Amino acid sequence: MDGSETGKAAPTRNRDLVRLLETDIHLGRLGPGAWLRQIDLEAAYNATRLDIRQALDRLVEKRLVRHIARRGYQVEDFDPARVAQVMEVRAVLEVAAAALVIDRLDDTALATMQQHAEAFATALESGTVEDQEAANIAFHTAMLAPCPNRELVDLLFDLRARVPAAVIRRRNTMDLLRRGADHHFAIIRLIRTRDLPALQQVMRDHNLSPGAP
Repeated sequence: MDGSETGKAAPTRNRDLVRLLETDIHLGRLGPGAWLRQIDLEAAYNATRLDIRQALDRLVEKRLVRHIARRGYQVEDFDPARVAQVMEVRAVLEVAAAALVIDRLDDTALATMQQHAEAFATALESGTVEDQEAANIAFHTAMLAPCPNRELVDLLFDLRARVPAAVIRRRNTMDLLRRGADHHFAIIRLIRTRDLPALQQVMRDHNLSPGAP
């Protein structure tokens, strides 16, 4: 392997490690307030100390982890006030995005959204948290796919990444989760009928409800 191949491999490895750590934070395997001992992470993720350090620094930038001098790295506590603010911004942007996609989602796109909505509903009853999160992300990705403002889409997914699903849903009841699933089906129905005001209200409710998916 020459130097150029080594240079390409390192960023890829670092991105993969960041993604693995981020997933474990989002799913609650690394919970709020957990201390992240580098030696433990090296063993758990089969990574070097340098790779772990770089990945943790990237997660600090993403505000999922904080670095405390002379103590180390810790998963953020995710203050409820900050979580509420993030969800409020998400609601504003989702409402704006709804206006941009409602006339661009055709029957094929709606059929794809329907599949993901059904997968999410099924995962609530018999799947894992990972299944729920995958179906939920797939639903919203399909909805936003035709949005012409890609900066808006990127910002929305960045905001989703700022607060772990495990944090948003830790006070969930099954009734609240099912309400989120019902929102997905309502969104499809309102896009099909081109009812923008009602769609925007559902999008706002979807983001601001307790345990919003």
